[in-house]
Amino acid sequence: MMTRGRRFSAIAAVFLAVGAGAALAAGTDVPSPLIYPAETIPLAFDHAQHARLGATCESCHQTAQTSTSAADNLIPREAACRACHKIDRMQPTKTVPKGQGAARCDACHVGWTGIVEPSAKLAVMPPAEPPRVVLARPNLKFNHKLHAMRGIGCALCHMNADMQQAPVTRADLPMMASCLGCHDGKQATARCSACHLTEPDGRLKTKLVSAATMAAGATGPLAPSGSLRGGIDAHTATFKREHKQAGREEKYCLTCHKRNECIDCHGGVVRPPEIHPSDYASLHAIDARRNTPDCSACHRTQSFCVGCHQRSGVAPDPEGGLPGRRPNNPFGTGTGLKTFHPPGWARDATGAPIEAPRSTSHSLAARRNIRTCVSCHREESCLACHSADPTRGPTFSPHGPGFGGTARCRFLAARNQRACLKCHAVGAMELTCD
Repeated sequence: MMTRGRRFSAIAAVFLAVGAGAALAAGTDVPSPLIYPAETIPLAFDHAQHARLGATCESCHQTAQTSTSAADNLIPREAACRACHKIDRMQPTKTVPKGQGAARCDACHVGWTGIVEPSAKLAVMPPAEPPRVVLARPNLKFNHKLHAMRGIGCALCHMNADMQQAPVTRADLPMMASCLGCHDGKQATARCSACHLTEPDGRLKTKLVSAATMAAGATGPLAPSGSLRGGIDAHTATFKREHKQAGREEKYCLTCHKRNECIDCHGGVVRPPEIHPSDYASLHAIDARRNTPDCSACHRTQSFCVGCHQRSGVAPDPEGGLPGRRPNNPFGTGTGLKTFHPPGWARDATGAPIEAPRSTSHSLAARRNIRTCVSCHREESCLACHSADPTRGPTFSPHGPGFGGTARCRFLAARNQRACLKCHAVGAMELTCD
């Protein structure tokens, strides 16, 4: 019994928000069973015929305009039908003159024959109850009354209901796209929690599996369908590997996820095996040189990268620059067979430190971004040549000539002299910046 009236109604209208906030079942065009579980509607009903006869949404779904919960059952009761159908429970097969509304029970209750149950206490045996409609509680919040007060007509969301020649089911509910026509953050709120159930901390409830949802074929957590962000947020089988673009909008992800879920993966604790292709250890050099921050989003350079390079022998400083430690690596570390830097980076062909900086030496890279150096080397690596202590080795100054008399020297010494003491002894003249 649906028309294009002013206000909300319909058997399914109570679950309008299924379309307003739910992710769609993957590969289908119906609401997710996680949001609206399986239903049982053993009725025969022609909405189109009732609309042609002048029935309105409000005349049958009288409580829709005052409903404030998605759990309300707005299916018309028998009393509403009696206004047009002269139902008599004592006459389950009652016939009526042509042109009047059918009064036979099986005209609406499919498969019910009107068999009378025996009863010894009553002189007249009433008919048995027909099969009833069963609607599982939806995992949504929705307020029909609020929408009705704002003048939102039934037809705006249930546009095809008055043409249905059958009961309206979950498959006929409005989809998210139609609801977003108003819920765009300007005309109406775009908060997911306006319709979705939430956890105590404000995140959306995604674990909605129950006996009813499992019966409908839904076993996984509630996840975005891709309709909100142009498809980039769709949690498909490859989403773990391809979520970089969606992950840039952190606030959107935190609608459902805890922050530590990201940290556990991107901090190197857990790495899904499909992130990198097979034998990536042999292929990663180009990616590592091109964009170090991408690697450090998951890997700890001081432990993960350095440890692997030292174990595999691809490091001229296998012990991280620790003094007094000699390489003892079967892969050739320290023998010159494998190096990470090009020849002439810090030492010449004889192994002696290069005194005068060259265009190919490490001084240029260190001045440009010393953070790339410390991702593999410890301070001892630099102090082996750049310390003012001659007992460590060559005393090449990293500051350049005349640095002690500059404002830069005074600024650094005043800010944190402990850094100066890495190379200079306590009380040394250099600490006065004269």
